[in-house]
Amino acid sequence: MDDSPLLAQLKEVYKVSDKDCPRLIQLFETLEVKKNKHLLRSGEIARYVYFVEKGCLRQYYINNSGEERTIYFKTENGWCSELVSFLDNKPTELCLQALENSKLQIINQKNWVYAITRFQSFAMGFIRAQQDTNYVLKKRLAEATVETPEEKYLRFMKEDPHLLGRIPLYHIAAYLAMTP
Repeated sequence: MDDSPLLAQLKEVYKVSDKDCPRLIQLFETLEVKKNKHLLRSGEIARYVYFVEKGCLRQYYINNSGEERTIYFKTENGWCSELVSFLDNKPTELCLQALENSKLQIINQKNWVYAITRFQSFAMGFIRAQQDTNYVLKKRLAEATVETPEEKYLRFMKEDPHLLGRIPLYHIAAYLAMTP
């Protein structure tokens, strides 16, 4: 597993030591999922935190009108889960779906708690990643209140051009809170 994207991220981004990396990597399992498979549905309890080694996931919810609203897409080297459900063992209102055949590294709650409490650099890296995600979501929410649909789409094309060829337009529309 010396050339794994997870190992590279743990070393480069999370600054996990060479000594701790093998012990931390052992806490993860590989999961390969087919395109369109749901990893989590509304009403279920999140059992894993996912690291996307290859592929694309989307997290979304279904509003009161029955419309899907995508919260975010995660591609290679992205982390994804529903932490409130995962940590508190509560059902979530969110869904998590693979948009492509995907290869994931997953960690269950017991191993995640061990990793967070045993490996300080992993805990700090994960906190920073959550802060970054919160910032992006808040920024997106603020922009959505003032932008026209055209401005939203142009911003998406500028900020996430790598997603345009990978994700169907109806998912992009759901992400931008507009119709295709």
